[in-house]
Amino acid sequence: MASVRAMAARVRRLEREAAPASPIVLAYGSFDAFTAEVQADIDAGKLDNRDMAVVVTALRGWEINGGVAVCIG
Repeated sequence: MASVRAMAARVRRLEREAAPASPIVLAYGSFDAFTAEVQADIDAGKLDNRDMAVVVTALRGWEINGGVAVCIG
């Protein structure tokens, strides 16, 4: 059983190391930096708060799931 746990831990580590940065992280440095910029644009009246809340939520799901599309509904 210990060998199975060790193998699972190794696979998790390899998956984390192999995961490429998302386009959002590449462009903004982090997802939090992206959301801060979006919030600044909302506060400045450049973006709609309701629309961007949905967009940011969808993108956050995409970011968390490693680029896998998620359905909001």
